[in-house]
This record gives sequence, structure tokens and C-alpha cells, in this order.
Amino acid sequence: MNQVVLTLLCALVFGVTLTHSAGQAGGLSQRCLCRGKLPKAVKPRWIRAFELFPPSPSCSKTEIILTVIAKGKGKGKEVIRKVCLDPNERQGQRLLKGKGKKNKKQRNRGRKED
Repeated sequence: MNQVVLTLLCALVFGVTLTHSAGQAGGLSQRCLCRGKLPKAVKPRWIRAFELFPPSPSCSKTEIILTVIAKGKGKGKEVIRKVCLDPNERQGQRLLKGKGKKNKKQRNRGRKED
């Protein structure tokens, strides 16, 4: 009697696990590029390029990935890194709206133009 109950219990657990995992194509985790806590802002002079990834079937979030240049060890060495930026913060919103580039008036604020 105990062996029959144990076998039915194992079959039930296996069946529930199988139907639960079949309903999820990508598994439990999404394949987002940005994980963990995201920085609110990055110094604009460090940014060399940015990529925007809208929500997709593999990740439900909008992702902003910046290519930044930071100082490396040694004199004159620079390291290129990829950093995720929070799209809900001010700098992320500006990049999403296309206002990431400064216009000429802002760059020359307080100086005479040549």
C-alpha cells in the first residue's frame, strides 16, 4: 500500500512539474542584458556611444547600454566598458527622447563663439 501511494505521489509531482515548465518557453528567468541595480547617471564626457534595446520576447524591459571610457591602470591607458543605464531616471529619459546630444548653445555657454 505504501509503495502504491509513493509511486502515485511521484507521478503527480512529475506531471505538475512537466506541465508548469511546458507553459514557459524561456524558463523562469528572462535574458535581459542589464541585471541588478542600474546607475542613475554617467558623466557625459565618458560616454562614447549608446545602444537602445526596446522590450522584446526575451526581455520585457527597455534597456540602455552605454559604451564608456574610463581611466585604466598606468599612465595614459583607457579602458572601454559597457554600462547599463536606468531608463526611468533623468539621463535615461533624455536619451530615450533623443536629447542625449548637447546643442551648440549649451556647449558654448558663457563663451564667445569663434
